[in-house]
Amino acid sequence: MAGFANEDELHRYIGGIFETAMEDPELAPKLHGTGLVLRMQCTEPDSALVIDLPRGVVHRGSDPDVPAAHATMAMSTETANAYWQGKVNLTFAMARGKVKVEGTVTKLLQLAPLSKRLFPVYVERLRADGRDDLVVA
Repeated sequence: MAGFANEDELHRYIGGIFETAMEDPELAPKLHGTGLVLRMQCTEPDSALVIDLPRGVVHRGSDPDVPAAHATMAMSTETANAYWQGKVNLTFAMARGKVKVEGTVTKLLQLAPLSKRLFPVYVERLRADGRDDLVVA
């Protein structure tokens, strides 16, 4: 299984599905309604996203003046890639230490059912860019 090469790829693919979702007339109000600012902290390579759902903005973790997060999910880019394809059970990954969560877990759990709607959008984006190397079988 593969991960991303750098923070720009993390932003393009995972950040991109949030940007798409925040333009969706059905999903956007639900995402905004969570009130969540989520930091996705990744390793291999070290990179991060800060997803500001109330404002509908996705920041690279290295951007200046990113908002403070209410919750942080920490994982490898390989695990993040597989998760957004629906290939990682979040509960089991947390129990096994593959995903670590800090902060307001209740707000994060509100996001979980909505994330399932983003899985096909994510895979579509990878395939459209010819990134079959990132698609998990």
